[in-house]
Amino acid sequence: MEDKRRKAAPDVRSLVKRLNQQGRQLLEREIIAPLLPQGKIRTRINGMVHEFKPRGRFVGWGRFRPLNEREAEPLGEALPWERGAYLEQFPALRVILLWPDLDVQRPGTWWALPFNESDARQRFGFPAEPLPVFLCDPTNGAERFERVLARVDGRTLWYDGPDTLADPTHAEWLRDTAADIEHLEHFLPGLAGSERLALLFWQMRQVEHAIQPASLQQPGGAGEQQGPMLPQDSRQQRTWLHQQARQGELENRLRHALQKADATLHSFSEIPATDRAPGYLVVEWSEQGRTRRYRSTIDPRMTVVSSGICLSGRDRDFDLTSLVSVMTDSPWSG
Repeated sequence: MEDKRRKAAPDVRSLVKRLNQQGRQLLEREIIAPLLPQGKIRTRINGMVHEFKPRGRFVGWGRFRPLNEREAEPLGEALPWERGAYLEQFPALRVILLWPDLDVQRPGTWWALPFNESDARQRFGFPAEPLPVFLCDPTNGAERFERVLARVDGRTLWYDGPDTLADPTHAEWLRDTAADIEHLEHFLPGLAGSERLALLFWQMRQVEHAIQPASLQQPGGAGEQQGPMLPQDSRQQRTWLHQQARQGELENRLRHALQKADATLHSFSEIPATDRAPGYLVVEWSEQGRTRRYRSTIDPRMTVVSSGICLSGRDRDFDLTSLVSVMTDSPWSG
């Protein structure tokens, strides 16, 4: 009986042969994968995970070709359907985007709050606190307080896209309220508890940023006891202050450009510059007195890259101010 129950010893030669065959197949295939700064390219074949060190500078969703068993080179950006096929392998988690990470070493990273706290805790063990979501794309719906889908890859969250089941008026109300929080009297009916919590986290972050300049002037004082959201060393502090000043300057430029055309700025997000593409701004705005909002992509010189409407390929003929005039005179504006 004991001999029958005893498992047969694995065929070592057969196992080695199979692994060698998989290795040869891997060198002949193209890999679709996300890549973070200082990260590695990972792919799975027949249940086995293979890692490659990237050769060359690349960040984002890419197509890679293995050069050997340890290195792979980027061939270009992955197509949207290739990215979608990769993400579909992982379970989805609804989250509420809070703010982008200001660390230039983490482009595309946003902090987000689970929309359903119990679901996030029971299925994935995530707490009801801000979590990093990687490779967020402002041109594909990444914006403050938007409810989006993230894909859970172990303890890593990859940005998928907007949650089509979300009510868009919730995110709009949260952005408007965050900009004028002192006059908040009542919450929007139907707002989820996690959406209210997102607004609270936003307030906490604004308070931390408001008190930080004072703490920087008090060596050995309260500044050394702040939470992890506050940078600690002098280089981080200078970088943070520079980023805050730049954000304020950008907001003033955008607001002024829109006000000249009697339009209102609601929010904006930055797409950081990379080796392969310059930086852009995704601007959310509306015509004065109208509720419909538009999202337009512009470059740092305020030239329109993508208007958000059909301009027959002439988007770059307009700047942000003149684009508003086009919308005002258009038949679909209203």
